[in-house]
Amino acid sequence: MKDMFTHEAPYFTTVGVNDFAPVGAGVIDFKRILAAKDIAGMKYMIVEQDLSRDNDPFRDIQISITNLQTKILV
Repeated sequence: MKDMFTHEAPYFTTVGVNDFAPVGAGVIDFKRILAAKDIAGMKYMIVEQDLSRDNDPFRDIQISITNLQTKILV
């Protein structure tokens, strides 16, 4: 799982992109995506936070966990 703050193109690459958001803090509709997890055969959910807009990826990971527990998976 990876989220972004803006809707700017190109949508098919992350090369040069530096506006990654914590999961649930950006524009990706994870509730809609996860609604199809059984149909898609999803087995695992992994949060990837390789870059942080605020240069604090560990804080962003904690925000992602909180958002998953309180907004997305409830």
